[in-house]
Amino acid sequence: MYLLSLELKEDHRCLKTGLYFDLKPITLLVGEQGCGKSSLLTLLQKNSKMLKLELSESVFVNGVSSFFFDSETMNPRMCDLEANYTNVNGSDKGIGLGSAIMSKFKSHGETLREFTVNRIKDAKNCVLLLDEPESALSIRNQYKLAKEIKEAVNRNCQIIIATHCLPLIESIDTVYSLEHKQWMTSKEFIEESIKNI
Repeated sequence: MYLLSLELKEDHRCLKTGLYFDLKPITLLVGEQGCGKSSLLTLLQKNSKMLKLELSESVFVNGVSSFFFDSETMNPRMCDLEANYTNVNGSDKGIGLGSAIMSKFKSHGETLREFTVNRIKDAKNCVLLLDEPESALSIRNQYKLAKEIKEAVNRNCQIIIATHCLPLIESIDTVYSLEHKQWMTSKEFIEESIKNI
């Protein structure tokens, strides 16, 4: 593990000062829309001074690579390809301009499967920050996503995910509910969510 805990040092949108919790090899951030899941991931991605992070000793010694993917804003079918997939010098960034252009000929779900399920297979020795990676995936691919996330941990990845994906939630023992400000078993969270319909 690379990131051991986080604490919010000042209010940010719907997140309140003092929010604190330990992180796990797989941390699922769950809760109702608007409770701050994506906001918290964005703060992590930007290494915001609003967060106090406890890091493992290995991060101080070796450093760690991190990767952020937001299925809403980084989908090549929906964004500025040159800005997102080429560096200033014109070299490829991420999947590269050619692959990004080819995604225009695939369905939304096929494109996002490429960005999530298929790319997680390549991840090792890093931190992955994923904002709703299940977006547009079929049920089968949501289960594949859950499987690949669990396998990535065996390749020394730590994964923090904002999600509403039931197959993913069911595959993990505990989730952190930003709505309830606590760790809950997946079963408790699902039951609580259904109870409030």
